[in-house]
Amino acid sequence: MGRLLEYLENYGILLCNTNPELPALEDIGCTWGDVTALIDLQELFYCKAFKKRTTYLSREAYHLLKKIRQKKQLTPAAQKIYSILEDGAAAETDFLKAVSSLDAKSYREGFDFLLQNLYVTALHNGKPLNENWSAFLYGTSEEWEKRIPAPAPIENASERLWEILSQTMTERQFRSLTGRR
Repeated sequence: MGRLLEYLENYGILLCNTNPELPALEDIGCTWGDVTALIDLQELFYCKAFKKRTTYLSREAYHLLKKIRQKKQLTPAAQKIYSILEDGAAAETDFLKAVSSLDAKSYREGFDFLLQNLYVTALHNGKPLNENWSAFLYGTSEEWEKRIPAPAPIENASERLWEILSQTMTERQFRSLTGRR
């Protein structure tokens, strides 16, 4: 857990699965247990912000990215799911699927939209599915923010985020992540 937290504090971003673009969990010698421990402590922000892949952001990287990325309007399916979570309660996907009454494809598209655009995140680890994966209890990003200390004000969020992320990503990847061309 300590190694993962230290990595995120230094580099800001990490992917779940090995790929040629950015470092992933196993590349730095960490495990699923490290991820779930940090999720429970709200020390990392779980999303799909980088190329629709499972992405872990440090607190600082999340706040900076949220500040500079243009917020996309919710799709109807995303709005339906988001409205279930707005009261602050955390919920597993099975519950969200059932209550939203969306078909499987609409649910997946809506939920992925929420994860890709920083609207929701994992607030707590849920029931284990196997040794390398578990269900999460999801909530809104606003609920996650309530559970952590407020970030220090920053003059130029884009410059600071680039300072952090340039250690592991190209300028093109950064523009794609931030939505800046």
